[in-house]
Amino acid sequence: MNMAARAPNINRSRVYEDIVQRLAAQALPGTDRRLFPTIRELLCFAAVLGYSENRKVPLDKTQGVEDISYQQFERGDAENLIYLIALADSQNVDVIREDNEDECARIFEEYANGGLGLIKDYLLRDGGEYPDRALTRLLHERGYLKAVQGEPDTGAISF
Repeated sequence: MNMAARAPNINRSRVYEDIVQRLAAQALPGTDRRLFPTIRELLCFAAVLGYSENRKVPLDKTQGVEDISYQQFERGDAENLIYLIALADSQNVDVIREDNEDECARIFEEYANGGLGLIKDYLLRDGGEYPDRALTRLLHERGYLKAVQGEPDTGAISF
């Protein structure tokens, strides 16, 4: 499936712009690396988290939106993730048929918005200066990451 011909841009709420910039634009303290190399990757993470936590929140356009060109999602598997989340949400294959690109984008945006809300709430509660550690704790608390038995929990994620 290829949305490229009529693909809508992917929007995010300006309500979360401070978190987006902190996680995807600013370097982690003491390093020259960012937690998420691109805003696209952050939105994909937030959408999967939002879907996993059943947090689908419509964008409040009165608060303003920022957008990312759809072409950014055509790299890697990001475009497939948009379709996968829309299909999982609707439980109907018709959602991924041609001419439903706007609906697929809307569903993805709403789960990303829900995930960003969860991330923001958690970072505010955590209050730490290290967002990477805060997100690792969030993933542990929610059961998405498990500590390896017999190894000290350093908070680091390894694959």
